[in-house]
Amino acid sequence: MSSNAVNGAMRPELSRLERKVLELVDGIQPCRTLELTPGRGALTEQLVRSGHQVDALDIAPENFIADRTGIRLTAGNLDDPLPYADNSFELVICCEGIEHLEKQYEFARELARVMAPGATLVITTPNINNAASRLRFLLTGFYSLAVRPSSEFERNRYIEHIYPLTFWQFRHILHSASLRIKQVGTDHIRRSGLSLAPLWPLSRLFTGRALASEPDPRQRKANREICRQMHSLSMFFGRTMIAVVRRED
Repeated sequence: MSSNAVNGAMRPELSRLERKVLELVDGIQPCRTLELTPGRGALTEQLVRSGHQVDALDIAPENFIADRTGIRLTAGNLDDPLPYADNSFELVICCEGIEHLEKQYEFARELARVMAPGATLVITTPNINNAASRLRFLLTGFYSLAVRPSSEFERNRYIEHIYPLTFWQFRHILHSASLRIKQVGTDHIRRSGLSLAPLWPLSRLFTGRALASEPDPRQRKANREICRQMHSLSMFFGRTMIAVVRRED
């Protein structure tokens, strides 16, 4: 993410992913908002400008260089319980955080706890299910954006993707916490993946057949939706998984 100097102070610029997330929440009325892993704070600053009442939590708040006016910034680890009361927020945003965590299911339950009934979550993670990433895995045993083993000797929580997620795992973690995916998208269609477009119908066919073998009719219905989502343009060719999620009780 780049930065600009405004009146002598450095201001971070929105990344491509943050611009897409901002677009997705543009229609949401100003509300109590929580941003997790805000990084330098470019998106946080824009949310405040849009009228949202923003809390932000990051493991390294010293990296936050945006204007902090109107922002309650807290240091915290997403593997720990979130330091907020139940039903505190109508909007929660988490960009590129869940793949760094050891306790992903616990994290999803914490998200559901601090979200008000009917609240919206926008959550993103690297898309290791896209066509180019699948080809990389076939050839190397590693996915795109997780191209080699994490260090067994040092732990860098800022950059290590210790638990990259396939789409169905991502969905299972969220749905198990009563956080229902309403929309999937991406920030960027990978050109390298488009060259693999001839594989789409084969993947759709074989995935559909495999998921149809599920004996539970409820899960079989869910599997049909999973197959459709996995083979959307965004998921099959996109760089990042973006899910717009609603808390349902």
